[in-house]
Amino acid sequence: MSAQKKQLGQKIILGVLLLCIAALTGFSYFNYVESEEKVTFLENAKGMIVEDLESIQNDLNELAKENDSHIKEIDYSRKRIAMLMDSIELLEVDYQILGRYRRELAEIRKENKELHKITDSIKKQNFLLSREIDSTKLRYIELERYSNALKSANENLTQFTDSLINENIALSMQIDKNPALKVSNLAGFAYKVRSNGKVIETNRVSKTERLRACFNVAPGTLLKPGEKEFYIQFIDPNNNILGSRSAVSFNNKKLIYSKKIVIDYENKPLGICDYIIVNNLGMEGDYRVNVFYEENLLASSVFKLK
Repeated sequence: MSAQKKQLGQKIILGVLLLCIAALTGFSYFNYVESEEKVTFLENAKGMIVEDLESIQNDLNELAKENDSHIKEIDYSRKRIAMLMDSIELLEVDYQILGRYRRELAEIRKENKELHKITDSIKKQNFLLSREIDSTKLRYIELERYSNALKSANENLTQFTDSLINENIALSMQIDKNPALKVSNLAGFAYKVRSNGKVIETNRVSKTERLRACFNVAPGTLLKPGEKEFYIQFIDPNNNILGSRSAVSFNNKKLIYSKKIVIDYENKPLGICDYIIVNNLGMEGDYRVNVFYEENLLASSVFKLK
């Protein structure tokens, strides 16, 4: 009986040992699996952080090409990213270090976003400044043209020759019906408008977006000062009137015009320029510009578009 109890006790002890061994083996296996998953997760997270840093670094390189005024800030960010990438490559990453890297990455993203805002603001300011410069240049050219026209009018103010009057009469039988008002130096121009707002003179019909007329008004002793209305006609090679094609009547005569210009006439020499907007002219040849005061044709000029 004693021998049987002893064998039973040994069997029980052996069973307990086997269970302990099995439990320890299972614990070791699951611990190993968990460790492998942790390493894989950390490596993947580290790789994603490196990819984001490389993307931001490339973005900063592009910003450096466009923005010289903030190159110091951009270089600081690039050096910071390089140091962080070196640290990631050299150190063994755990959850605590991974959290620190992610905070660093978030801060770098924020700084990069601010640099983009600054660059966009500078681009916008440069664009507006460029438009302002182009507009100023155009105004300067027009003022210079007005100044030259006024100078020419002043030089010829006391000697309005018969040849000029005869030339205007030859252009049309209606020219110079009103001897109280004289128009000279009438010229037509074509312009194109770039996407940045810059206006450039052109002689290409396919590029023309504006037609401009400029002329000088000499003083007339028979015309009282005050607001006066001039009517401009732009006519294409097929004798079609361009622009608004509005109509006005004088003494039962209808005048179709491209644009009306109202000036404050003070019986002094005056230079006038104005334009109409045109689309898809599509016809090469001679274009004519006429200037009327009431029903009287004061001047006519021809300019060619290719």
